[in-house]
Order: sequence, then structure tokens, then C-alpha cells
Amino acid sequence: MTNYKITFSRLGSKGRLGNQLFQIASTIGMAKKNSFDYCFPKWEYSKYFEFDLKECFIDNKTFIKVREEKFEVYDWKLLNNKNINLDGWLQSEKYFDLKLTKKIFKFESIFLEKIKKEHIHFFDKKNILISVRRGDFVNHPYFYQVGFKFYIKALFNFFPDWKSRNIIFMSDDIKYCKKYYSFLKNSFFIEDLSDIEQIALGTLCDDYIISNSTFSWWIAWLGENKNTKIIRPKQNFRGEFLKKNDDKDFFPEQWIKFDDKTVLLEPKLYLVNIKIIIHDLIFDFNFYRKKYFYKFKQFIKKIIKYK
Repeated sequence: MTNYKITFSRLGSKGRLGNQLFQIASTIGMAKKNSFDYCFPKWEYSKYFEFDLKECFIDNKTFIKVREEKFEVYDWKLLNNKNINLDGWLQSEKYFDLKLTKKIFKFESIFLEKIKKEHIHFFDKKNILISVRRGDFVNHPYFYQVGFKFYIKALFNFFPDWKSRNIIFMSDDIKYCKKYYSFLKNSFFIEDLSDIEQIALGTLCDDYIISNSTFSWWIAWLGENKNTKIIRPKQNFRGEFLKKNDDKDFFPEQWIKFDDKTVLLEPKLYLVNIKIIIHDLIFDFNFYRKKYFYKFKQFIKKIIKYK
């Protein structure tokens, strides 16, 4: 072990909770691999975990900033005679010390028990957590689009016993989920929980269908055990961004890759097929309505400007 440290000074200001968990886990993993010590600025979520993160004052004069070069995992060239300040997204478990990461992110027992007790009815039978990311991901040019069809087909295709389970929906747009998934009679919708409370609750579930968000990723990763089934999208990025950035290291290899375009629902589920068609029509209509209304507004502004 050297006397030098690795840190991530932008912890708390570069991305939300899912990204922050990656930054901590990867920074510690690289510290262990390269025989550095590690420390972090004060982190607002520390109180929810049993493990105390080492804190330190980070002076730009004594820490050398090293930036991530690409999204796929690679061997960082870290000088062993300097304090290192990492900067990047660091989104792969391949950077982690796996056992230590599980230990670091073990939730404080009183906090976890309180969350479970408040939602004890979710756990009266086996359950499946479906984590739906919307918000800024919808129609985002960089991120692969995961929609209604993905979650429904994954549920029906990989969980033939889904009717005998509790289906728990967690989302940054729970109103959308209630609108489109309430036809599942055994569905529950998580409301009025903070981001850290949602992750804690999610880790208690049996199986997972997740989006390609870091938040979904961590719920599944922290909740995974040898019997867990985790269904994830076929990729993280899309389009030109994918051509320039390899996302092969984002999802753990053991998670089940699912492309909803390759699977058809059984004819007996024709009502669900109709719901999918209606959902897609509404989604497309709203998207193009907003898109062209915005262009129309810009056109009118230009006319007014030049008058």
C-alpha cells in the first residue's frame, strides 16, 4: 500500500444516485487494484449504509486529475507517486472489488427494516420488481429506448408464474406506469419514496426486469443472489453514440439480455397485443405533436422577429 490516495472529488455533483454508486465502487476497486488508499468528499447518503466511507479534504494542488478515456473497461495508467482524482462515469462492475462493494453498500439494518415493514404486503409471496426509466431517457439520442413492449414481453416470456406473484413497479414516472400497467391485477406501484428508499426496498425483491439506467442497474445488482433472475435490455446506447462508445461492459455477463423485437406474444394474449398497439400509437402521436409544435413556435418567433 502506498501513502497516496485515489478519490472522486465530483461525488454528489456528477450524476444522481446510480452514477454516484458507480463512482464510489469503481474508485475503491481501482484503489485496491493499484495499492492506493482511497477517500471521498462528504457524501449525503453515507448515513444509510453500515460502512463508513473515508472522508478527506481534496486539494487540486495535491491531487492529479485523471479523466476516463472511454466507456468500456480499460487499464488506467495511474502514477503510483501521485494522489489521483478520478473523473468519469466508471460504469462497470469490472472495476469493482466485488465482495468489498457488497459490504460497502450494505444498508443500515434499522433503515432497511423500516422500509420493509412499511411495504410488508409486497413480500407475502414471491415478487418481480420492474424498474421503468422514463424522464430524460424518453427519445434521448444516446440511450437505447426501452418501452412498454419490453417490460410486458419480458414479464410474460421469462416468468410463466407471473400471475401468482406480486409485480412491483418502480419509476421516475409512476403516473405513466399506473396508467399503462394497472391492467395487471397483481401490480403494485411505489410512490412517495426517496431515491435511496427505493433502492433499499428494491434490493429485497426476488427477480428483476430493468431498464438501462444506472438506478435500475444498482437495484438489481445489490438485490442479486444465486437464485435471482435479472432481465435487462439488449444494449445501453444507440445510434451514432453507440458507434463511438462501446457499451459491452455496462451489464454483468450473467444478466439475461432480452430484445423485445424478437418475441411475439401468444395469440391468447390478443388483448395485451391491442394495448401495445394503442400505447405505441399514443406515444408516437404525443412525440410528433410536441416536436412539430415546438418547430411551429420557433417559426412564428422568427416571423415576429423579422417584422
